[in-house]
Amino acid sequence: MKKAASLFFLLVFSALLNGHEFWLEPIHFILKPGEMVSVKFRVGENFHGENWHGNRSAVEELKLFYKDIDDDLKNLLTDSTEGDSLNLQFFDEGTVMVTYQSTNKYIQISADTFQTYLKEDGLQNAFDFRAANGLSDSMGREYYKRSVKTIFQIGAIKDSSYNQKTGLPLDIIPLRHPYSLKKGQDLPVKILFKDSVLANNMVKVWHRLNGKTNMKDLYTDENGRLQVPVSLSGEWMLSVVKMEELSDTSRANWQSYWGSLTWGYK
Repeated sequence: MKKAASLFFLLVFSALLNGHEFWLEPIHFILKPGEMVSVKFRVGENFHGENWHGNRSAVEELKLFYKDIDDDLKNLLTDSTEGDSLNLQFFDEGTVMVTYQSTNKYIQISADTFQTYLKEDGLQNAFDFRAANGLSDSMGREYYKRSVKTIFQIGAIKDSSYNQKTGLPLDIIPLRHPYSLKKGQDLPVKILFKDSVLANNMVKVWHRLNGKTNMKDLYTDENGRLQVPVSLSGEWMLSVVKMEELSDTSRANWQSYWGSLTWGYK
């Protein structure tokens, strides 16, 4: 019985680590007017994932930003079908941004796995708090939310949809249009957490090209900004995590927020 229980928890923890990131992934990031685009909800690791198992009940907010449109897309998903994608079509040239905010979810993780996760994602505040309070060997009990968005381009006309105010609690905001970059230029980015700058926080930069993924860790400065060196090829993702200690610890000790931004040149 103990061996079976140990195996069960090992599988759960393995699944958690393998499903570390969550992002929005259009079938193409550069499209022609009138071309259909399927936007998938992806979960996985190393910028390689599977379609999610969620549906409309997992969505707190799903929004479209396109020209002067600020529209709710939640009703395009169903309550009955897991793994729905968004299927969209745009006839006018312009920049499109889609944002997703999940409902709050709960997870319970073994002490060792939780400690590893805190170190890998640069959550030093939580790691140090657990050490200082003799909690390093205690199970991780956490609520978490996903705040993700993607930016893609229809035709040649570029506009300011890419940096519109989204209302996401954790928001990765490009300070330059990602599809207006020239060769050799960095992408300046600002990250906000609950409308305040997220200073000195780890950001993972993912680049996928020809089936291979490279990742590097960068950090925001005291103004919540960073310069992302990019090439005008393949697909890109920035991901970031912010964790807060909860005052009511009856069920969970932590509330985390997971943010991502995707764009690409294909």
